Amino acid sequence: MPVHLPTAAIGNGHMLATLGASGEIMTIFYPHTDFAQNVHEALPFVYAGEPDQGRLMWTWEDGFSRTQHYLGDTNILVTELECSDPALQITLSDLIPAPEPNRPNTALVRTVTIENLSASEFTGAFGHYFDLRLGEVAGKQAVRYDRATGRFLQYFRDIAVVMGGTVPDQVRCGKAGYANERSAKIDLTNGHLNGQPEDIGDVDFAHLFRLKLAPGESRAITVTISFGADLHSAEAILDRLQHIGPDALRLQTNDYWHAYLDRRAPVAVDDDLQGAYKRALLMLAILQDAQTGSFVAAPEFDPQYDHCGGYGYCWPRDASEAADALFTAGYPEALERLVGWYGRAQQPDGLWGQRHWAEGPIAASWAQRDDFCQLDQSAAALLSICQWALAEPGDAKHRIEQNYAAIKAAAGALSGLVDERGYHAPACDLWETFEGIFAYTNAAFSVCLQAAADCARIAGDTASAQEWSALAEKAAAATLALFNGTHFARGLHNVGERDNTVDSATFGLIEPFGIIDLDDPVQRRMGSDNLATIESALGRQIEGGPAIRRYQGDAYLGGTAGCVNTLWAAQVKLHLALSSLTDEPAKARELADSALDYVRTCLHHATPAGCLPELMAAAEFPYWAAPHAWASALLVKCVLAYNKWLQAAASQERA
Repeated sequence: MPVHLPTAAIGNGHMLATLGASGEIMTIFYPHTDFAQNVHEALPFVYAGEPDQGRLMWTWEDGFSRTQHYLGDTNILVTELECSDPALQITLSDLIPAPEPNRPNTALVRTVTIENLSASEFTGAFGHYFDLRLGEVAGKQAVRYDRATGRFLQYFRDIAVVMGGTVPDQVRCGKAGYANERSAKIDLTNGHLNGQPEDIGDVDFAHLFRLKLAPGESRAITVTISFGADLHSAEAILDRLQHIGPDALRLQTNDYWHAYLDRRAPVAVDDDLQGAYKRALLMLAILQDAQTGSFVAAPEFDPQYDHCGGYGYCWPRDASEAADALFTAGYPEALERLVGWYGRAQQPDGLWGQRHWAEGPIAASWAQRDDFCQLDQSAAALLSICQWALAEPGDAKHRIEQNYAAIKAAAGALSGLVDERGYHAPACDLWETFEGIFAYTNAAFSVCLQAAADCARIAGDTASAQEWSALAEKAAAATLALFNGTHFARGLHNVGERDNTVDSATFGLIEPFGIIDLDDPVQRRMGSDNLATIESALGRQIEGGPAIRRYQGDAYLGGTAGCVNTLWAAQVKLHLALSSLTDEPAKARELADSALDYVRTCLHHATPAGCLPELMAAAEFPYWAAPHAWASALLVKCVLAYNKWLQAAASQERA
């Protein structure tokens, strides 16, 4: 199955959808942001001419030019398509309505405007073809068209879809996967649909809206696709949303996202950074599942794992990065909800898996076996729980009481995996490829165990506090001992030999773990030398500026540059700049300027709508896995750190 990369995402926490540059609805995730992905194909098209006398034009064909953007600072997407023959402009506006208390508003609302740009009348039709696989199942579905209401209804087990809006002129229900007249996709090729009202099995359907437009004339069409646990609930959602109307829904959704952004930590940065900061916050909001508190790493786009292991799951590390960024930017509830999820998803052994479903169970993984568990995931989860518990000193005792069972189980399990040298047991690395002992994971152990010790002291568990604090100190010292004079080794091979591979994961010793004390000149130099070695070995000049690859010898997508890794480098540079400002102001400014170059490289490689990917500038794909939660979180942290740098630099100049 080919990989089709989306350019944009919309959602409201209860439902998530991705779209392509031509207005294709690529995915709709319901009832959670990770599962089920209910769309196989949802394609807009134009038929130019009278039935049987014209031609079918899919909007992804070369005859269309296209632009795409979000409507201001919202999650309302606008796709503009223009064709010269026939001369038409098609504007698609897509939104998932803002949620309301006890009303998740699980629907996608599309408004279509078709305008005739020519000097002569246009005759033809606009429509959509749908091949929905509810519950990610191709067969055992039922679809019908209700002529009394002008609605399509499709259902499978506990997922139902009702599609209404502007009443179409022609419809067809059929069977998907057939290259003959049984399929609605084949039936529509002549600009006419035969009206078949229902079908079962592997079903599809299509609708047509006849157009006869004078020069300069336009027509507006609304299509609302509502999801529910059954047909009754899906119809009730559609009834209510249609009563409100598309214009009012757009206004409500616009106001909802503006109110959300009004809560953000203010920054005084250039317009491009300000816009990227807001876009990243908006993406993070829709990647967190409203029902469970988990985060999806990125909306799934490779469900058959043809090019990768998939992205539509919750990795605790990515989730913790996302929640921490939101917490720092003024959204503490994101971390609180994730901590609640961690408590429910924790395994009987006190740890967490490589990746999970939104509802908590471990998802398909390759880093769960003995000696190849991805232990940094569990360290990230424990650290987030402790971070939340300690965030408000006045409420710390209460929060720790609520979460101490999870803290003690996790810290107890992780402490049992630290050897007498201070290194963690053999595990899978950050990039889910290598087995051994890793500087990144060891730093994560040190920081989460110290945070657990702080919680234990407040809880009155003195013995555990002393044990975990001692192990944290030993793990920190062991991690720093991996510095080889030029950089931090990736870690140790299982046989005990040092693995001196240059790996951007060692950025983690500065951010987020802070194992390196940047106020100590010796340790600051270690961090600076590590950065210089990584830039020398992993730096790459790509279109738009400098970038960083993941590690030496990386073959994933040809070893291309990482948006995550490049933003990570920017963060480290900003931390170093702030710590160097007093002693080495010229060097500090150079570091901050260089960090900004890295950030702008990543913005250059965002999708056309501005979503940040995990990887960028690969030979086969211009961007990969967008919108990506970790990349979005790093962008937020970079902008906040750069704003802090600007304030510190201005203060020094005034002094």
